[in-house]
Amino acid sequence: MPSTSVTENPPETDALGESEEAVFAGLEATYRADLKNVLTLYLENSDQLCQRLQDCAACAYWQEAVRVALKIGEEADALGFHRVAKAARTLADSTYHADSAHSLRSDAQIVVLEYERFRVALETRFPLIKSCF
Repeated sequence: MPSTSVTENPPETDALGESEEAVFAGLEATYRADLKNVLTLYLENSDQLCQRLQDCAACAYWQEAVRVALKIGEEADALGFHRVAKAARTLADSTYHADSAHSLRSDAQIVVLEYERFRVALETRFPLIKSCF
């Protein structure tokens, strides 16, 4: 079994890094005056999708869970936050390889956790969107 080095798999931290700052700057530049509306709609839709993903995982509806997870990832990816999309692809790969139900539920939970991380970062950076909920 090959060993992985720290440089191959760098640890991911929960603190905002330079990449997130670049994402936020890009969002501000792209959407300007419409940013609050865009982010509010994104969060509302993604909250519903995350709830659907959790329901699908609880009932072991894996095909639908993958579809929903990939949609969550696609929307986050479009805003520049790639960790959610990566987590969704991991769930899809795990489903394809017929991993255990426990493993699939764990992967689904990671999609939701990555989305929540992004949501908190957005609400911290753009406090106006927090007041919409």
